[in-house]
Amino acid sequence: MKELVKKIWFIENQIRLYISFSKFIALKIPYLGRPLSMIFDRLLLAVYGIDLISESINIRSLSISHPSGVLLGGNGIYSDGRVVIMAGVKFGARTPSDPVYLDLHKQKKVFQLGDNVVIGSNTVILGPVEICDNVIIGSMSLVNKPITEPGTYVGIPVKKISDHTDPSWVSHLP
Repeated sequence: MKELVKKIWFIENQIRLYISFSKFIALKIPYLGRPLSMIFDRLLLAVYGIDLISESINIRSLSISHPSGVLLGGNGIYSDGRVVIMAGVKFGARTPSDPVYLDLHKQKKVFQLGDNVVIGSNTVILGPVEICDNVIIGSMSLVNKPITEPGTYVGIPVKKISDHTDPSWVSHLP
């Protein structure tokens, strides 16, 4: 019983449930599914401060523990792994007319994130971009190019400052 209460109480779990429910509605209910999903997405914005389109989020295990001001948008965020996103993170496009961007947008994979990725508060990620496994991006950074080596990155634009990453950031995720 205690575990069930914890699962219901924690914001991270509630957000994952909202996203899953909204995606389910959009994909399984003919005609009315997409408009209902959009309503649930706006409800997520009103309640938690997360601006997203649930259909475009495809992350195996997502954690947004401080959701205020997070913009995931509708460009397509994809990960087979565990991703932690902090408050104020923004995902956006460099230019909407780029043919590579348009192709990845159709596939819902503009942002391809690896396993054990941590994105610090108020970071801006401009896609299309790929981030490899075992990456920590420090707060208030700008990611505008692919990150192909594991490590810790900070700055505008991001630069690698360390090979060290701390797996405890994602250890609570399944």
